[in-house]
Amino acid sequence: RTFSLTSKSPTEIIMADNTDANGTVATTTTSAEGNTQTNITTMDQDYVPLDDKNNNDNNNGQDINTNNNNNNNNDQKDQSKTNQNGNSKQRKAARWKQLNKKRKDGRRQKFAKDGEEDDNNDDNKKKKMKKNQNEWKKDYDAEKLPHSGSFANETMQKLFGVDIDAPLSSSGGEEEKGEGDNAATATTANNNLDGSVDVVKENEIVKKVPKRKLALLTSFLGSNYVGFQINDEKRTLQAEIELALYRSGIISKMNFGYPSKYGWSNSARTDKGVHAAAQVCSLKGEMIFHHKDDLVDDEPGQLDAMRLKVNSYLPSDIRVLDFGRVTGGFCARTSRDKVRYQYMVPSFMLCSREEVRAAFSMGEEKDGETETTAEASDEDAIDPEVLKKAGEILLQHRATPEQMERLKRGLKLFEGTHSFHNYTRRVGADNASAMRYILSFEPLDPILVPGGGADDEEEDDGNPKQPDQQWIPLQVVGQSFLLNQIRKMVSGAVDHARGAVSEEKIVESLSKQSRMKVNVAPAQGLFLDRSYFELYNKHKVKNGQKNDGVPDRSELDWVEVEGEDMPAAVRRIEEFKNEKIIPHIIDEEVKERNFLKFMYSQDILCKHGIYGPIDDGNKKWSTSKKDSAGTAG
Repeated sequence: RTFSLTSKSPTEIIMADNTDANGTVATTTTSAEGNTQTNITTMDQDYVPLDDKNNNDNNNGQDINTNNNNNNNNDQKDQSKTNQNGNSKQRKAARWKQLNKKRKDGRRQKFAKDGEEDDNNDDNKKKKMKKNQNEWKKDYDAEKLPHSGSFANETMQKLFGVDIDAPLSSSGGEEEKGEGDNAATATTANNNLDGSVDVVKENEIVKKVPKRKLALLTSFLGSNYVGFQINDEKRTLQAEIELALYRSGIISKMNFGYPSKYGWSNSARTDKGVHAAAQVCSLKGEMIFHHKDDLVDDEPGQLDAMRLKVNSYLPSDIRVLDFGRVTGGFCARTSRDKVRYQYMVPSFMLCSREEVRAAFSMGEEKDGETETTAEASDEDAIDPEVLKKAGEILLQHRATPEQMERLKRGLKLFEGTHSFHNYTRRVGADNASAMRYILSFEPLDPILVPGGGADDEEEDDGNPKQPDQQWIPLQVVGQSFLLNQIRKMVSGAVDHARGAVSEEKIVESLSKQSRMKVNVAPAQGLFLDRSYFELYNKHKVKNGQKNDGVPDRSELDWVEVEGEDMPAAVRRIEEFKNEKIIPHIIDEEVKERNFLKFMYSQDILCKHGIYGPIDDGNKKWSTSKKDSAGTAG
């Protein structure tokens, strides 16, 4: 290939007189005007003159040999240094090895003399490590078992005779039954990273069922359960609700029996026999109606369908009133601002001590024969005839305006921040958890219940029906409550209303310097009325202003507001309270007479003064948070 370069100055061109190693040939010519023209011809790169190639190869070979010799010399020097360092390290390691062996031999000889085995022996160390690993693995496997208070545990199933009917799939799909049979179509599920679930049917991905954080509103009667909180080998309300959620498919089979896996939390814990009109729980559940044709874009409709399905698996004394979508960080316990309880007090509890003693003394004689007096027997062994005659007298009592005023003043004493160590158990005065804040505590207007509930009709033995009975509802609102706190406050306020204890004595009981015994009112009259989430709702409204006025989640509006229409969930709360809870409390008193027994034990059996001081003696009261944790009621 040949090309030309033209330059006005010959010095700007580098001349090549001979062909170089690259095969380039340059020829220069100068014109009469002084211009210089250079023709450069470039040959193929493979072309190299033979003589030049031999010369270059010889020179390169000499250079390589020289470099190799230098490298060999350097390697020998480095190897010499490495050997010296290596020998030094080896000598040190050998010395340490000998010292360790000498120490071990000395210990073995020492323990051999005493007839004991050396725990520091390598073999023993391995055995000990293996033992620890096995114990850790055993503990870890134990944690993998379902909760001992859940019906997922086989012991609970055998104990209460519960047959677990597994749902269609672990993803919570609807049960699909063939025509003419009850066989459910077998399916499996694959969990995705986004929380959704792929429902697999015959090796084919059908649909995704998403998981969402939900708030559950429930009402229940607590008479047949040992409390709400799940408890080892006990029939609790939480266990019943969990079983219904599992059977309906909202909780997967993988999570059934492990409340922590689906993020379970409840706004309040109730004691044995305590009811609730509006208990709120939170969990992460599966939207089982997400792909239903007529509910695809109707999330409220999906939630309502879920409510109906769960209720179909619940006993009649437990109802789910509503489901609500909440934020991922929502917790029913920590997001609750305050809670409201209601206690139903029969008006005869306002009778004075003299009136109560007179009523029970009426049953001491019968048909001219002297009967055992009520004072001679305990509460459970009281003569039913004595209890019946006393009830006929006390049920006719009606609260007077003076008694209602004293009751109102007595409840008012508990409002504000006080130390309630005398109104709970296992909590000392120096425990910070004893301090609680009561927003309000007041009586409502008395109500008259005709006929006494369940015994409206005459019984087979010809006993007449129960007389009309007056009840006084008490409402208390607070941030949180201790174990038995509400029932003890009710007992104190009632004692003040009937003149059994002075106002100064109640004020003294709220002081940290006092230690007193306070009676506990029966649990049958107490129920959880409302849970408030005002701060959570406020954040939803605030976030809605950023989203063109549309909140990212619905508000938990489960509290009645005067002058406004009740939402559907609030209407269900009021219906369950007025049709289930209050009639149940009244009927239970007619059958079991728990309040009459309480008055009998307090005014007849009790030998010490009410609000009397407690002699601590050598008894030590716990001040730990663990011991102070309790439940309302």
